[in-house]
Amino acid sequence: MSFTLHHARPYAARLAAYGLFVVLSVVFTMATALSVADFVKILFPPAETPTALPSANVNLLSQGLQTLYDWLIVYGPKHALVYFSLLLLGLYAFKNVFNYLSLVQISIVRSHIVCDLRSKLFRKVLNLPISYFGTHRRGDVLARFAGDVTEYDQSTLGSLQQLFSAIVSIVLYIAMLFYISAKLTLFVMLMLPVVAFVISGISHRLRRESVELQQRNSFLMSLMEETIIGLKVIKAYTAIEFSNRRFRQADARYARLRTRVLRRVDLSSPVSDFLGNCVVIGILLFGSSLVLQGDVGITPDLFVSYIMMFVLMIPPAKELTTAISQIKKGRACTDRLMQFLQMDEVRPDLPEAQPFIGLRHQIEFRHVHFSYNPGTEVLTDINLTIPRGATVALVGSSGSGKSTLADLLMRFHEPSSGQILIDGCPIQQFSTSSLRQHIGVVEQHTFLFNDTVRHNISYGTPRATRQQIEQAAQIAQAHDFILQLPQAYDTPIGDSGALLSGGQRQRISIARAVLLQPDLLILDEATSALDTESEALVRQSLQTLLTGRTALVIAHRLSTVAAAQLIVVLEGGRIVESGTHQQLLQLQGRYCQLVKNSALLN
Repeated sequence: MSFTLHHARPYAARLAAYGLFVVLSVVFTMATALSVADFVKILFPPAETPTALPSANVNLLSQGLQTLYDWLIVYGPKHALVYFSLLLLGLYAFKNVFNYLSLVQISIVRSHIVCDLRSKLFRKVLNLPISYFGTHRRGDVLARFAGDVTEYDQSTLGSLQQLFSAIVSIVLYIAMLFYISAKLTLFVMLMLPVVAFVISGISHRLRRESVELQQRNSFLMSLMEETIIGLKVIKAYTAIEFSNRRFRQADARYARLRTRVLRRVDLSSPVSDFLGNCVVIGILLFGSSLVLQGDVGITPDLFVSYIMMFVLMIPPAKELTTAISQIKKGRACTDRLMQFLQMDEVRPDLPEAQPFIGLRHQIEFRHVHFSYNPGTEVLTDINLTIPRGATVALVGSSGSGKSTLADLLMRFHEPSSGQILIDGCPIQQFSTSSLRQHIGVVEQHTFLFNDTVRHNISYGTPRATRQQIEQAAQIAQAHDFILQLPQAYDTPIGDSGALLSGGQRQRISIARAVLLQPDLLILDEATSALDTESEALVRQSLQTLLTGRTALVIAHRLSTVAAAQLIVVLEGGRIVESGTHQQLLQLQGRYCQLVKNSALLN
């Protein structure tokens, strides 16, 4: 409830209007039920009209109904029935109008809450550390956006709406029933604990089973996502039947559990219906005995209205039990949403953080240590200086920490200890957004958006002109093949650039970094997907681009590494060698061994 109330607080005025309309709708429904007493009198008029009611039976309700009857009967029974029908029609009309207005208000609130929740989830994804997605299934995150939010809307918000309406209706009905006959209503109240006990027994296990249901749904989403991404591997290794069998087994387990949950939810409605009918029969027996005994607290016409009002209370009572069951079912997805929204985000900028205006002197790693998990260091005591305008190459075997070092510079992670300094100032003194605006990145695994070529190149620089975009593409040797596409720069490239070759995707990624005109370039295997001819063309263009700029290059190709002013060799998260190409060859150390073993490819 606290989670929902927190998200509903901005819409308190609409919720108040919803509550008012619900109350008015119930009031007009009760007025319709009470009018039945006059309908009975018109059809079966009393033998004698008493001049005065017994003192014990004089109350505002009986007086009001008697006045209404007196007003109608003067026109004669036939005309009275017509006027009475028109009165009922008016009461029903007002009841339906207020019911519609209440639904309009609550639907607006529900739509806004779901919209706000999705926005918070999306913002949370953007602010989570990169490491989170290395340890959690992406399908689980997607399931929270799709399945959990939808389930929260239907099972929690929808059930809370149903619960509020049911409680308001039941409270007003019970108050009126007490006013008509306290003795008869007390008899009814004694039967309600039995009903509540039976219903609570049905829904006892709903919450636990619903948690497991959401977890299995997330697993299915993960399997689907992995299948789509790895479809080539599945087909290449003839694992279609294996994938089918694994998905069918998981889907069957999910279906069996979902059937149990739905069966338990659906059972509450017929059980409550049966118990409600039992209570009605009890009222008929006990109430009829009171009327036959001449109890002064209730008259035959009021007893008819009492029964009708109690029958009207049965649907809200059923909705109450159903809503409670659904809320317990929806509690699982609510817990998952709360858990996700409470995940630790990346460390925010310091209050005194200043905008980064550009690199003037150097970047320095000073005794930097980093680990993803406590006790297992990825980088150990890194000391490195990158002068402004220099090209520094990082080489080493896979897992030596090259990409992690670049990620620290982008502030995707924070060092466990040590400092990263820019022009002598700790990197934390600069705002992260302004820092990244001066860094261009081309990664080994190119990612492009399902959009046009133009929008992919200008991503991050949306105000770039057509001329600037084309100039960046020319530098990246992408302009010529772009012009050959069906719609040139306005050609959609499919999901992750699936309609382009690997080399074409890489050159568009390079053009995107070129357009940014950054102070620092991070090239993480930037030319790994290019053929020899394309790589030579791009390397020539990059040499022009790198003039006057600082570059951190992660590469396996000797042709890329040899041109760097400084080569840093990483092994096991430590810097074991550094120097120029010729200096490292003369050392006859790890770098020389990599070259001889062809670990650095020509």
